[in-house]
Amino acid sequence: MRTLCKSAFTALAIAGLLSACGDGGDDDDPAPTAINASVGVSAAGDAALNGTYSSNTIALSEVDKVNPIGGDPETCRFRFSGLQQAGTSRLMDGDIRYIPGTNELRTTFVSIAGTEFRLQGTANAAVDHTNNEVDYTGATLVSTQGTGQTITLTGSIPMLGGRPEGC
Repeated sequence: MRTLCKSAFTALAIAGLLSACGDGGDDDDPAPTAINASVGVSAAGDAALNGTYSSNTIALSEVDKVNPIGGDPETCRFRFSGLQQAGTSRLMDGDIRYIPGTNELRTTFVSIAGTEFRLQGTANAAVDHTNNEVDYTGATLVSTQGTGQTITLTGSIPMLGGRPEGC
């Protein structure tokens, strides 16, 4: 009986520790929301990427404040996914990083059907803290794969409220 109780206690303790550690998922993964979003892509090097990408349930991660060691400045960061190009199965997702306490973007990454593009800086883009979004007005993003391809992004990507101070 003593061995049976000891084994049961050990199993319960292990189960408790595993549940306390979570499900192993990444808290930074975007989760579906009840937020609408729509952005337009134009002047793409690959004309098939041009069009409107939208969702009634854009997936968003929480905004995190990251203060890396080294030369990079502190940034607020979040990810989005699930914007679908009208009339296709092509999806857009991305990673947005901005400087705390400002409306200045640091970097925007956008991936469309496996092709990644980047906007370095704030050219034609700004963080709108009041309206919980990042606005792009004809911002040109360049392929990160060295192809020289570009896209022009216009529209707003929402971000969740309840952000860390300055974000």
